[in-house]
Amino acid sequence: MAKNSSSYAIAGSIYANYIIQSIALIVIMQFSIDLSVQLGTDLVGIGYVASGIGVGKILLMFIGGILSDKFGRKPFIYIGMCCYIIFFIGILFCHNLHVAFILAMFIGAGNSFLDTGSMPALTECFPCSAGTASVLIKSFISMGTLILPFIVAYFYNHTIWYGYALIGFSIYLLINGLLLAPRVFPSKNTKICGNVGSGDYFISKPKIGFEGLCLILMGFTTTATFVIILQWLPAIAEKGIGMDTIESKQLISYYSTASIISVFFTAYVVKKILKPIYCIILLPLLSALILLLFLFNLTPQMSLFVAIGMGLTAAGGVLQLTLVVMQQLFPDKKGFAVGTMYTLSGLSFIVIPLVVPKLAIINVSYAILIDLIMALSSVVLGLIVYTRFRKVIDISKI
Repeated sequence: MAKNSSSYAIAGSIYANYIIQSIALIVIMQFSIDLSVQLGTDLVGIGYVASGIGVGKILLMFIGGILSDKFGRKPFIYIGMCCYIIFFIGILFCHNLHVAFILAMFIGAGNSFLDTGSMPALTECFPCSAGTASVLIKSFISMGTLILPFIVAYFYNHTIWYGYALIGFSIYLLINGLLLAPRVFPSKNTKICGNVGSGDYFISKPKIGFEGLCLILMGFTTTATFVIILQWLPAIAEKGIGMDTIESKQLISYYSTASIISVFFTAYVVKKILKPIYCIILLPLLSALILLLFLFNLTPQMSLFVAIGMGLTAAGGVLQLTLVVMQQLFPDKKGFAVGTMYTLSGLSFIVIPLVVPKLAIINVSYAILIDLIMALSSVVLGLIVYTRFRKVIDISKI
């Protein structure tokens, strides 16, 4: 019972950190007016600062994953929290654009270390409910992005210095760190056993260079599938269909609402009905069908259907479930799984904005076509993994 309560306490601290993680990812742009004045720059300069987040994340995600497997999860959760505090406090005293960029890299570093420590830790705390525990991360990420705009609006409306918010986030992390300190983490070699509860489920040896590589590539394709819709659906609806500007932007609200609902629905499904290995094929397949219908029926009504449908299928935790499958196949490389898969996931945030706009200028339908290709790629990769999964794992034991 003590072990169980400790697992819930660890999970509570991890989820609490993810609220701050999502806030940190958008806090620069949310407080862009204050930071522009402080740094003596414009919105382009603030964009340059914010780009440091992606650089920090890409550079350190893979390293963080390997080190997490070697030294355990708890140290890297703390390193991630410290990185956020360095940014929150450091930016308050910063008046140089390039120094601000370096500080923003600490957000990316914090993101990397927090992920490579927290995600394996969650599956190790709840080896029989790994899919549910991992998918729920999405709801806390959504919570942070939902809360921050209200905080920003309150500060602006009452002319309160933005620094008090950042100091408050730092205190939040310090308190959470103190609460986490006495907790003993489970072994980093804990196997994900599924609902049946058996840890001995291998019937042959998995291959990191084959099914492992397919899962790593899915880090890119599953992320790209929802990134394209998140970034480009309003533009497609406005320029390709002729929707009103305000109405087209509201599509993302429907998308976000559907994604939050999907998180809880998916968490229930992987706990009670379907194993993660089936979900990583089924959800991208549903996304592909939705996009195919959209490609041949560009109407305002269909845009709304796509916003809700893609929120339910593409943004409800497919990436997290893909990670769970990789951790099931490679229980001694859970940190490596997070590091490699999330590096490819981060890469999609760089590649997609470089490729899709150029194609969308020619024809907005090309953006949908690229998304369809990404979704179908996930299905194909998922099917390859499934065939190997059945050969190396006794599915009845997970």
